[in-house]
Formats: sequence, C-alpha cells, structure tokens
Amino acid sequence: MEEKKQAQDILLKINNFRLHYNTREEVYEAVNGVSFNLKKGTTLGLVGETGAGKTSIALAIMGLLPIPPARIIEGEILFNGEDLLKKDAKEMRRIRGNRISMIFQDPMTALNPVLRVGDQIMEVIKLHDKISKAEAEVKAHEVLQMVGIEDDRFNDYPHQFSGGMKQRVVIAMALVCRPELIIADEPTTALDVTIQAQVLSMMKSLRDEIRTSMLLITHDLGIVAENCDECAIIYAGEIMERGTIRDIFGNPLHPYTLGLFNSIPSLDKEVERLTPIPGLASDPTNLPEYCSFCDRCPMHIEKCRQVDPETVEVSPGHFVKCHLVSEGSASAER
Repeated sequence: MEEKKQAQDILLKINNFRLHYNTREEVYEAVNGVSFNLKKGTTLGLVGETGAGKTSIALAIMGLLPIPPARIIEGEILFNGEDLLKKDAKEMRRIRGNRISMIFQDPMTALNPVLRVGDQIMEVIKLHDKISKAEAEVKAHEVLQMVGIEDDRFNDYPHQFSGGMKQRVVIAMALVCRPELIIADEPTTALDVTIQAQVLSMMKSLRDEIRTSMLLITHDLGIVAENCDECAIIYAGEIMERGTIRDIFGNPLHPYTLGLFNSIPSLDKEVERLTPIPGLASDPTNLPEYCSFCDRCPMHIEKCRQVDPETVEVSPGHFVKCHLVSEGSASAER
C-alpha cells in the first residue's frame, strides 16, 4: 500500500536513460544511464558543469531532440506513468506547453522578434485551449500581470524589453496553461545578480501558487539551496549523487560533489585560494570504461580504474555512485 502511494506521488521518473549524438566522425555520449524521480509539487535541482548532459535530458523530456544526430539508446521517461519516448509527434504537441513547459536559458532567442509579446502568449493559449481570441487575450493579460508586467506592455515587441523583462515573458508563456511540470534550463544565466534574485523569487512563488513541479537545471549550488527540495549531481552524463537538499548540503559524499563545494567561496572561512577540481571535464567522445571522474579525482583508488562503480543507497533517498562510498558501506555492514 505504501509503495503504491509513493508511485502515485511521482510525477516524472527517468529510468536508465542513454542518449548519444552521432556525427560522421565520432559518437558523442551525452547521457549515460541516468535515473531519477521527481515528486509531485516539488523542485529537483540538476547540477553539473557545461557539457554534462543536463539540457539533453530536458530536450528529451520535451520531445525536442534533433533526430538525427540524436539517438536514444535505451531507457524510459515516465510522465504520470506514460513513457514520453513512445509518444509520436502529434501526442507530444498536445503535452508540450500544456502539461509540460520549458523556460529556456536565453530569452533573446526564445521569443520571436517580429511578433508582439501578447500575441506570442495568445498563440500558446489558442494552441491548447479551445477558446475565442477575446478570451485568450484576457488570459494572456492575466498571466503577464502575474509575472509583474503591466497591461500597457502587451503590444510591445521583444526588443523593447530588458533581459529580465524578456525572461518574465518567457516564464509567462511557460505558466499560461498551468502545466504539471516546468523545466527551467538555467533560467537566470543571462541576467545580472539583482534581476536573477527577483526572477527566482517570482518563479518560486508562482510554482507554489499554481502547484506545479519543477526541474531546475543549473550549475549554481546557491540557487539549488534556495529553490529546490532535492538535488542530483551530474557529471559526464551520469548521476554521481542525488538526495534531499539536507543530504547533499549536509552530508556530501561523492568526491565530485565535494569538489564543487570546495570551489565555492565561503563567508565563514578565510582561505587564501579556493580548491578547484583539477583537470578538464571528461571528453564525451572518449569516455573511459571505468569511473568517468577517476582521472580528476584526488581520492581515487586502484579499483576506480578497473570497474565502473554501481550506484548505492547510503541512506533512504540518498544515492551515490562511488567505490569509496560503496566499499565503506560494505565494510559498515560487515
């Protein structure tokens, strides 16, 4: 009975998802066996360096992968129990923008420069709701007010808005159909720090208001701490560690997670230099058979170069993919 209730609480479930990009010269192994769950009404932060596969996962959920060169090797993306990877283009058009929406990283390219912002929002509404143009306009005005844009800006063009205001328009377009899931792909990267805080605060309050779930993709652990319930650390297309915010920030175990935290300036500690993660991110066209983080890991052991580690659950809901952790857990059990 308890397992059935937990299954009902899960909105998005990704199982062993693998995705490659095939070119004439090489194969780009973007996502390599990713698995995680997103519960209804919660926010999951997906954190990692550039090229870790975060956006590829988001585009796969939205059904926006360029095929080819993208090729799905295996796995499932279950949304309310339905595998999105088995949906055809027509079915995905009904879901995209209506039940699942995406806030893109760059508002400059997410908006059509030759259409008024009000018309762009109305287009989303009319695509999914069978209502008149007048009703769609009323609904578009309401959602713009919700994100803090005045009525008199309804007929303005994107170039007449600042970067922060453009992002508010993009958020309005994502929220207008009150989706069950919002994917926010680094939604504040193009904004300055002050506007970034305002936009994040607004997104958080709107998420609570319309009772939606959110997948927040970022490389900023500070944003995750303020806005997320759970966190997944991704490296070279693999989830290295995932758990609640308390798990990740209170008891980080994977060397990569520890490296990310050591790279962040602290107001509590006086240090002459930060401790960066040595080396460069693994080449996705030439990933090793062993642990993909091994060559950069200052804590690696001989086994790390021999066998790719399994993901172990170190405490309820806290998963880590590391030989040091799994062998430590085995020792503790013995």
